[in-house]
Formats: sequence, structure tokens, C-alpha cells
Amino acid sequence: MSPFCTESGSNRSMPRRQCACLLLLLAASACAPRRSVVVPPAAPTPADRLASAEALVRAGCLDCLLAAYGEYDLLRAFPFAKDAATAGAVRTAALIARRERELGLADQGYDERARVLLAGASNLPNWLPTLLDVVEALPASGAGMTRTPTSDIELERMRVLRLNRDRWRARLRELAPIDELGAYLWLAFTCGATETSNLSLDELFEPVAPFRDTPLIGFKRATCRASDTAQLQALLDRDPRFLETKYYLGLSAVGARRLDEADQRFEEAYAWREQWPTLTQSIANVAMTSEEFERSLAFYDRTLVMEPRAVDALLGRIRALTYLGRNEDAIATTDLLIALGWYVGDARYWRALNESELERNDEAWTDVEAAAKLLVNADVPKLAGLIAYRRHQLDVSRAKFEEAHARNANDCETRFYLGVVLAEQGVWNRTAEVLVDTGRCLESAERGLNDEIAAIRASTDPPARQARKIARREQFIAKGRRMLATSWFDIAVAYYNMSRKTEARQFADKVANDEQFGERARGILSLLK
Repeated sequence: MSPFCTESGSNRSMPRRQCACLLLLLAASACAPRRSVVVPPAAPTPADRLASAEALVRAGCLDCLLAAYGEYDLLRAFPFAKDAATAGAVRTAALIARRERELGLADQGYDERARVLLAGASNLPNWLPTLLDVVEALPASGAGMTRTPTSDIELERMRVLRLNRDRWRARLRELAPIDELGAYLWLAFTCGATETSNLSLDELFEPVAPFRDTPLIGFKRATCRASDTAQLQALLDRDPRFLETKYYLGLSAVGARRLDEADQRFEEAYAWREQWPTLTQSIANVAMTSEEFERSLAFYDRTLVMEPRAVDALLGRIRALTYLGRNEDAIATTDLLIALGWYVGDARYWRALNESELERNDEAWTDVEAAAKLLVNADVPKLAGLIAYRRHQLDVSRAKFEEAHARNANDCETRFYLGVVLAEQGVWNRTAEVLVDTGRCLESAERGLNDEIAAIRASTDPPARQARKIARREQFIAKGRRMLATSWFDIAVAYYNMSRKTEARQFADKVANDEQFGERARGILSLLK
């Protein structure tokens, strides 16, 4: 028995029953598992955080670069890390600015942040100012869409790049092996350059060998001269933060005419970043091709909110408004484009087209004549022929349709209009020749449209899109059939006037029951008995 449990003499300390309980408790506590003491991990040191920021830079995605910049900016508060953190912030801000311009994202001012940081710091690498000059001058391209320079600033950048090209190429070649920013800019500078087009990708990437295994450089290789979809998908699979790859994958799908896939990729990219003018314009372009004119207009308008001088989006907006029958709005937008001095020939053409739809034929004639001085295609003389016909200038109309036909012999409408003018002029031999050829063209076009309808019905397009596309083609078929009936009647008249009775009877029979031409066709048939 424990001495604490004794009952003898004056040393009695406690009753035996209490002592027994105490012993049991002591035994149980001795057998219980000991609690481990949790020691909180040590906070990362500034050196650790600098290393983590550098790892984010090499990870290469835009969100990674933004996170790296934020970390560098915070670390500038530590005196013994300030120089390294400032240099990292400058380099990362420059990379962000370049990535934004490659993608066509709205400018968030990171090039200016880099300049401010550089101006307020000492003990930074002496080559950083040159790299910032390169970032500032490189064009806003690289995402598969070369954006039209529409401001004096952009034109000045082009001039500076042209003047410094040789010197900068040599300097970037030196810096490419020693710094991630230098490596990235070497590739941005040379991937699309004509003077390096004779080099293979391996030769072009040889100077950046120390960084070739980093995702930052892997991304640039996947987008250097053309989008490598396999590499882009691999980057995204390895690092889900690489969401900018979805835009490139969408552009590749557009090139392969997989519009549903492109639309899906673009929508995923838009969910990630909305302030993205080239993306909204790409979505609008796909919608235009898919004949979703309302959606197309909406995304052209979103583009123009971000970039009011985005002339390609303005031109797209004009087309969408025209197809929607919003002629006045389309004309107002052509005025904006003409005022900017860009695509003036196209703007004049579309303004003339919308004016002609509103029966403002004199104004339309002025605009289409102006367009003819700036554009060489078949559409301008074709429209001019229509406007001249409505102005009762048959000789002018015939000459314009002849010109349009010479430029595009496959346009059934142009052949038809030429034949109609010839019929009105009573040039019967040419009328028959042209309209017989037109009939074959229209019948072939209808077969093609029916094939398209069958393909649309067999496609994976959503039902609403299928219905819209099919309805549009059915409208073309109906219009073509009316032109065909007119052609057959005018051919019958031409052959009748040339006393070629057999041919006249053959074509008059084709429209003898036509609602528009039936009575007149039967009159010809009665004269041929």
C-alpha cells in the first residue's frame, strides 16, 4: 500500500477508499496517449517569398504573373529585400503589359507602373530601361488578330520599333539567356519577324535555353508562329490557371471552321475576363458567320465601349445593322468610320447600300461612285448597276453589271441583273445568252443551298441556330426561284423577237402557270400557234 494510504499514528493522510480511487486515476492517466504539441510553421521569410514570386513568374500564366507582381510589390516594404523585389516588380509588370497586348486585353497600365517603379529605384539592372522601351513599342498582336493601329500613339510605336529594330534585336539576343523578361521579349520580337522567318523554331528558341522548360516559355513556343493546340491544351491540363489558352484554342477552332467549339472556348475565356476587346470582337465575328446578327451586334458594341476607335468592330457593326435592316443606324455608323479616316471605301459602299434600301438613290449613287475609287471588287460595280437601274440609266447600269460580271463570273445575281437590263434595251441575242446562263447558275445555286440545309440539319448546331440558318437559305431559294421565273420569261420574249419559235415556246411553257408571268407567257404561246 502506498504510504499516502496509511492509517497508523498521526501520519494518517486519507481514507483507504479515497486513496484507492486516486491510485486508479493515476494509473489511467499513465496509460493515456500523450498529446503532441503542435508547433505552428515558421512564417515564410522575405527570401522564401521572393523565391515563390519568381516561381509564379516562371509558371507563366497571366494570373500567375499578376500574383507575382502583387507579392513583389508587398516585399518592397522590407529594406533588405527592396532592391530584389523592385526589380521583380518591374520585370513582372513588363511581362503583364506584354501579355495583355498580345491577347488584346484592355490596358491596365502595367507598363506605366513599371516605368514609375524603375524611375524611383536605384541598384537595378541597367538593361531594364531598354526592355521597357521594347515592351512599349512592340505591336498589339500575337493572339491571332493583328489590330489595326488607329491612334497617333500606335503609329509612333511602329516608327520607334522600325528605327531601333536592329539594335534591339542584338541586345535581346544577349539578354535572352539571363532573364525571363529578356527571354520572353526576344521571342515576342522575333516570332513574327520576316528577318527570322528562315530560322526553325528550335533555332529561334536556342537563346532562351536556360528557361525552355518553364511554362512561361512553353506558352510562347505554343503561340510563336501559329497556335499549337496540343501544346496549349497540355499547358492548360497541367495548370488550370492558364485560362488565356482558351482564347488561342478558340481562334484555332475558327480557322478550322468549328464554330461551335470556337464559341464555347470564347465564352469560357469571356467568363474569365470581360474587359477583352479582341475577344468580344472574335465572339462577334463568329456570331456574324453563324448569322446571329443580334448577338454579333451586341458584342461589336461591347468592343466599341472599350475601344471606340476599334475600326474593325465599327465595320462589323455596320454589316450587322445592315443585315438586321436597321438602315439608318448603319448609315450613322458609316459616318463614324469615315470621320476616323479608316476603311473609307468600305464605309462608302455600305452607306450606299443602306441608302439604296431607303430609296435614296441619288445619295447612294454619290457614295457608290466614291467607293469605286477606293475599292476594286465585284460588289461595288454590282451595287452601282442596281442604283443606276433604279435611276433609269440603263446604259450606265449595263456597263456596271458587265464590269461586275467580269470581276466575278460566278455571281448569279449579277448575271440576272445584266440580263434584265439587256431585255429592257431590246438586245435580244445577248439577253437570251446571258439569261440562259443565269438559269443554269440559279439552278446550281439552289442545289447548293439545299445541300447546305441538309448539312445544317445534320449538324450539332443548337435547334434555334439551325432554324435561323435554314430560314435564311430558304429565303435565298425563294428569291432565286423568282429570278429564275423572270429569266425564263425574258428568254421567251427574246427568242420570240428573234423568231426562234421552238426556243420561245420551250421557255414560255416553263412560266405558263406562274402567278406573275403566266398570263403574258400564255399570250406568247398563243402567238406561236
